[in-house]
Amino acid sequence: MAYTFLEKNGVQILQVDSLLNPLDNQEIVKAVEGKIKENYCEFIIDLNQMDFMNSMGLTFLISILTRSRNAGGDVAIVNLSDNIKKILLITRLQSAFSIHDKMESALAFFEKETKND
Repeated sequence: MAYTFLEKNGVQILQVDSLLNPLDNQEIVKAVEGKIKENYCEFIIDLNQMDFMNSMGLTFLISILTRSRNAGGDVAIVNLSDNIKKILLITRLQSAFSIHDKMESALAFFEKETKND
């Protein structure tokens, strides 16, 4: 399991290569909580390296979304495989997230959101 954080325009971009292990997922959640303590509450989760997700991955996404929104932020997801898009559709979670095909679109979502505040 590998993950990295990048920062662009005040938004934390979280790149992950797997969300299949609950212990690894908890490590990432703790890292996100640390970012929230540093006053970052907007996250883009880049799933470019992932083709598949199970219920642990869905639980992870909901956990990050909840923490971010509780801090006054939001979560966008970018670069979803067709398999992950289907899973979000079947579970009806696609409407809970801002889903984008390209990073530029996800970043624009947060810029628009900031202007509306």
